[in-house]
Amino acid sequence: MNTQVIFIDDEKSIRDALGQTLELEDYDVSLFASAKPALEHLTNQFAGVIISDINMPGIDGLTFLKQALAMDPELSVIMLTGHGDISMAVEAMRLGAYDFLEKPFSTEHLLDVVKRASEKRELVMENRDLRRELEVQSGPGPRILGNDPSIKQLRRVLAHQSKTHTPLFIHGPSGCGKALVARFVHDHGLQPQQPFLAIDCSSAGAEGQLNELIAMPEIPFATLYLKHIDSTPLHLQAGLQAYIESLCMCNTIPARVIVSADNDSHQQCQAGFLHNLYFKLGFISLDLPPLSQRREDISLLFHNFLRTDCSRFGIEPPHIDNQLELWLKDQNWTGNVRELRQFAERYALMGAKAIAPQHHDPSQQSLTATLAERVADFECKLLHDALNRHHGRLKEVQQELGLARKTLYDKMKKYHIDKNEFKA
Repeated sequence: MNTQVIFIDDEKSIRDALGQTLELEDYDVSLFASAKPALEHLTNQFAGVIISDINMPGIDGLTFLKQALAMDPELSVIMLTGHGDISMAVEAMRLGAYDFLEKPFSTEHLLDVVKRASEKRELVMENRDLRRELEVQSGPGPRILGNDPSIKQLRRVLAHQSKTHTPLFIHGPSGCGKALVARFVHDHGLQPQQPFLAIDCSSAGAEGQLNELIAMPEIPFATLYLKHIDSTPLHLQAGLQAYIESLCMCNTIPARVIVSADNDSHQQCQAGFLHNLYFKLGFISLDLPPLSQRREDISLLFHNFLRTDCSRFGIEPPHIDNQLELWLKDQNWTGNVRELRQFAERYALMGAKAIAPQHHDPSQQSLTATLAERVADFECKLLHDALNRHHGRLKEVQQELGLARKTLYDKMKKYHIDKNEFKA
């Protein structure tokens, strides 16, 4: 995005000439003949440079400077002065102007000052983003981990949106973390102590839940998360749209509306229902990438999941070698972060046994398994979990899992589980 420049001067010839000069240098220029409309246009989120003449009718340049800096003391404001106005220029610098230019000035000098002022403002905005992101990430609740540029951008957007009620539309493949993002937004929002209501519009009981939601006379939640919004039954779409509009237009304390879909955002917006929601209500789009497009984050996520699981199970983390690290990055992870999360849990309990010998090979590109293999994995996990909790005491494991002693022994033999490994 090109750097924005607000240029204020009551002389049209100067506005047009300097505006054209800046536009030729790829600046996005907004021209104003007086200070009042420029102030109305300005916010503390303005990321560009302001150029203002000092001698203007109505609100003069120094008054404009004071009001602009009251809005944001770190704005980059350049003042233009006529011959003999040096004392006013000095006063402007004392008040907090970035620099001043005495008329007449060369184009090269103007562009040099604007460039430096732009770089200063960019640094200010970057530092604010980093501080805001750090505050959000260090708070309670889930964190959004990753160093991929797409994840860094996501964190910046969420840091900006955390204290607003702007509705969000989250897109991305299944398992990439859409529900985590929705929960993150709620936990760092304006009403984190109030209820978070999630409805899966593709579930068997969705129709009853949505009917009940639409009929609610009051708002008993702070955040409404509608998962698989594209699966909303056709005959409920008009009612749900009207209900969401009422939430977003609430004049008191509105609820936060978050929706998500697995499919491509452009395909989703073709449907009338979603098109109306997306554009009429001003949803901000958040696109989450598949794990295969952020491979450098795989190791970071795996280690985090593993530490969490080992802490939950009260066990020491198993050894991780370079071969495993390579193997992790070489997998397709078609189930995205969810699949990696499930594998980390198995690895916490089983160590290297979580990977079949033929799979512990960087040349293997998939973790796909048959239903029987997945059932066996789950059964093995349950046995490890129970044995760990009961420190290898088989009688207690029998009672918890409802197994006969012989059956328990047979299953431990099948999965090569030694009870002594779990004794305190």
